[in-house]
Amino acid sequence: MKNRMLWLLFALLITLGGCAIFSHTRQSVYPDMYTEKPVSILVLPPINNSGAADAKEYFACSLAEALALSGYYPLPVEAVFTILRDEGMYDTETITPVVLENLRKHFGADAVLYSTINKWDKKWFLIEGTLTVESSLALVSTLTMETIWDYETTIEISLESSSDNLLFAVLESAVKTMSEDYFPNTRKANIKTMQQALPYGKYHPEHGLDAEKPASASKKGVITVSK
Repeated sequence: MKNRMLWLLFALLITLGGCAIFSHTRQSVYPDMYTEKPVSILVLPPINNSGAADAKEYFACSLAEALALSGYYPLPVEAVFTILRDEGMYDTETITPVVLENLRKHFGADAVLYSTINKWDKKWFLIEGTLTVESSLALVSTLTMETIWDYETTIEISLESSSDNLLFAVLESAVKTMSEDYFPNTRKANIKTMQQALPYGKYHPEHGLDAEKPASASKKGVITVSK
């Protein structure tokens, strides 16, 4: 009898736990996205905490495309970056609320996308290589200066060899790791991140219909790709 009661209690906890996992929706996690309904988004130069000097531009371009596919209008990245550089505002860390107001006034941006690259590297050991990009994203309203959406994502691309020959497998994985390009992988992963976590924008066919879609309350996600 005691064992049966324990099993019933365990089953109840599992059921309640399962309900808790799926009880969060995009609207409950990001209510301000549905209130403000931003349309035009200005992608700020990423804050690059990695050791890769070229990560900044690659990452920003992939974010702009991901936003467009999610139904938003991203302002032209290269043109915006050129203006910010000329005005001495290329370092996103120096952007103040006053600057955000001016970005709304002069660019017509409803929100700006902050991004921080925390990791951008390759690792290789014997028959397996890994390409990893860790980043945090945040949409800030240029009207209220409040964060209306944020998400942390880890992109892991596994570069294993398919050969049964140990020597060939070591050589193949080493070559794959050395030659693997960050941009197409980061591009695909950022598109997937936006599709999974960002409420759809005005130009997406499902705009306004995704409020009840499941969302991560932790605002974190991991995307893995095997090659």
